[in-house]
Amino acid sequence: MCAAVLWASSGTASKYLFNMGMHPHMLVQYRVSFSALLILAYLFFFEIDSLKINLKDLWCFIALGALGMAGVQVTYLFAISKIKVAMATLLQYLAPFFVAIYSSLFFKERMDRWKALSILLAFVGCFFVVEAYSVSFFSLDKKGVIAALLSAVFFSFYSLLGERMMRRYNPWTVLFYAFVFAALLFNIILSPKNILVWKSEFRWWFTVVYIISCGTVIPFGLFFMGIEHLRATRASIVATLEPISAGILSFVILGEVLTPWQIFGGFLVITSIIIIQSRKEIDPEAPAHKRKDHPHQNRQ
Repeated sequence: MCAAVLWASSGTASKYLFNMGMHPHMLVQYRVSFSALLILAYLFFFEIDSLKINLKDLWCFIALGALGMAGVQVTYLFAISKIKVAMATLLQYLAPFFVAIYSSLFFKERMDRWKALSILLAFVGCFFVVEAYSVSFFSLDKKGVIAALLSAVFFSFYSLLGERMMRRYNPWTVLFYAFVFAALLFNIILSPKNILVWKSEFRWWFTVVYIISCGTVIPFGLFFMGIEHLRATRASIVATLEPISAGILSFVILGEVLTPWQIFGGFLVITSIIIIQSRKEIDPEAPAHKRKDHPHQNRQ
């Protein structure tokens, strides 16, 4: 629950920076670069063996970071800069349904009536969230909506590949290398000098530091702690608190208001997430970091 609230607060804090004139790409550069450094410091002092990876898995980590993590970050933050925070978060939460559809098409997972119902509820919910029934829909920033939907697609890719990699590695290892290769990509595309030349006002720097620490690294750590106690399925259900928190925080801090029909659509989306996550089949292959023969487990 704490991870979900912190992730939601990160979205609201990001929107605050965008309203102050910061470009989404620059915030992504800050976020992935310093998150990688913070996780590196933690692993170096407390979990140094977790930095080791097999070279044959290098391309998977590159894809996870340069496509998955980088894609999620830039599309989600760009969406927040164009549309309401709660709307962008709800649209990004279509990711579980893209995963379900992809798994049914390519992994031959059975599409039962509950999965079909959850997908239907999700799309009906999004119909109301974006107010597709209203004339105001045509004045909605289409780039923001498309970016939020792309964020769901990238997050689906990141989730599928990340789950595969966590069968062999500690989750912090997977997260660290995802941030590393995302940071490398953005510091190649954008000049690293951007990190040093942006505005120097204390409130802006404080907000950036908050997003990196309390909006990225800490909630990921809390979420992994939750998975250890609740298992991934239940932890994912609890994480649906994020769009609710995003709506409340964006209303209190930014004055963004959702209409009753948008709130109803959000309720449908969250309901569909709970259905599809609670029906999710548990992978019989335990993650590597939980096996007794894994060095991380032996040290414990």
